[in-house]
Amino acid sequence: MAADRPEPPPWVWEHLSDEHHDQSWQRLTAWVGWLEQAYAPWVMLPDCWPAHEGLRAELIMFWYWHRYVMTRAVNPTEGIRWHADLRRAAYDWRELAGCTHEPPVRHHEELAEHRNQRTQTFVAAFLRGAARETNLR
Repeated sequence: MAADRPEPPPWVWEHLSDEHHDQSWQRLTAWVGWLEQAYAPWVMLPDCWPAHEGLRAELIMFWYWHRYVMTRAVNPTEGIRWHADLRRAAYDWRELAGCTHEPPVRHHEELAEHRNQRTQTFVAAFLRGAARETNLR
């Protein structure tokens, strides 16, 4: 890392070497298996959980948080908060438990593209307005 930039948090893996990245995946996968077993029936994940970027990122953060709670936390309220947040997240994760990875139908892709174009229109209008305000000052 450059001296002027802070070290990224440990749950951000983009900067890891290939070997460290692979080892982190192995450890995360083992932890997720333990999590599913230890916290069943709360935690029910699809086998394809690594393919879901948001779920994967959240599991990584829960993993690091759990490691912190078990090794460095000095107050048990941290563990209570981890469990409460885990239960809330696990409730949301259940929506993915029946994931089939069906490819999106063409209509869905067209809707997503239309929505993206509309968003870009609003972004452009905002930027024009911000530029106009800057010029008036």
